[in-house]
Amino acid sequence: MRIAHFIIGRCNPDSANGVDKTVYYLSKTQAALDHEVAVFSLSIKPPLPIPKVQVKAYPPKRNPFALPKKFLWDLKDWRPQIVHMHSVYIPQNWALHQWLHKEKIPFVVTPHGGLNQQVTKQRFYLKLPYKYLMELQLLNRAAFVHSVGDTDAILRYGVKAPVAVVPNGLDLDSLPSDPDPHYLTKKMPELKGKRIFLFIGRLDPDHKGLDLLLAAFAQIDTQNCVLVLVGPYWKNSNVELHRIVNELQIERNVIFLGPVFGKEKFDILASCDVFVHPSRWEGLPFSVLEACALAKPCLVTEAANPAGLMTKYSAGIVVKDKEDSIHSGLVNLLNMGEYQLVKMGKNARTMVEREFQWLAAAEKLIKEYRKYAQQ
Repeated sequence: MRIAHFIIGRCNPDSANGVDKTVYYLSKTQAALDHEVAVFSLSIKPPLPIPKVQVKAYPPKRNPFALPKKFLWDLKDWRPQIVHMHSVYIPQNWALHQWLHKEKIPFVVTPHGGLNQQVTKQRFYLKLPYKYLMELQLLNRAAFVHSVGDTDAILRYGVKAPVAVVPNGLDLDSLPSDPDPHYLTKKMPELKGKRIFLFIGRLDPDHKGLDLLLAAFAQIDTQNCVLVLVGPYWKNSNVELHRIVNELQIERNVIFLGPVFGKEKFDILASCDVFVHPSRWEGLPFSVLEACALAKPCLVTEAANPAGLMTKYSAGIVVKDKEDSIHSGLVNLLNMGEYQLVKMGKNARTMVEREFQWLAAAEKLIKEYRKYAQQ
């Protein structure tokens, strides 16, 4: 098959952006299965190479509803059998879908969690008219809408097109073979003997539920534990997060490390005791899959529970996005013995190996593409 992916920005596998990672690894795996795959992106930055994939980047036009002519010429010349668009509320997606409709080229859309009610409520005065004038029409013209685990949100939004549920995967070969399980205690010897709870991701208090996490953490016995928050701040969230920490008087037990990448990120993951991800909404968080792959037990909200499988595999504790529920989960994990945590972590690794492989995801999507692809 000739498969084209379309994305705003470039596919950086080391980015904290889950969409970047998805397009990179999905296109790479589809190409490894001997399909012809190209990634067309709108970005002022030069494209990053993807093995066996043609990657092209075009500077976006100032009008977001207009597409570069060179991009459309190249896409038509490449003759895709199907085009896979990523994310929602993207004006360029609207323009591309109109062009594809005229050219009679089928297309697929992955919302990546962007249709969750909490997201659509943000700037609702813009998103509500956009939904009924453009977004819903675009989605319902798609061959199918790809759900990574956000099917309920897609259907609730009003999508009538077929929905294919295919969770994202994780490339286990891309993980370092020797992450340092003592990285944090070497860097901060005062953490020795304490249970280390870790969050990695964008430090967005509202989206990631960090306000709830901090409030819940402040209520447990913090003498023998610490909470480490890793990731970039989001829209001056440093002011809000540090204010919460100071008001709760937990400055000594909450550590902000800033964004980390590459092997250092996995060293930090390997040296925690419990990974926490209390999001209010998500698509499918890669950070949770990465923690599970490193055999770390997890505390996640229902929104961050990968394909709803955490409980089935006894890989962690699933809580509601409420302060008291997160508090109960933290207490439970704080009181667990080392043996219980290790067993739970092994279950998490098994879950990733069985359920979240890119090869399976790529094959399932190709099977769906074939139902609608241009012959």
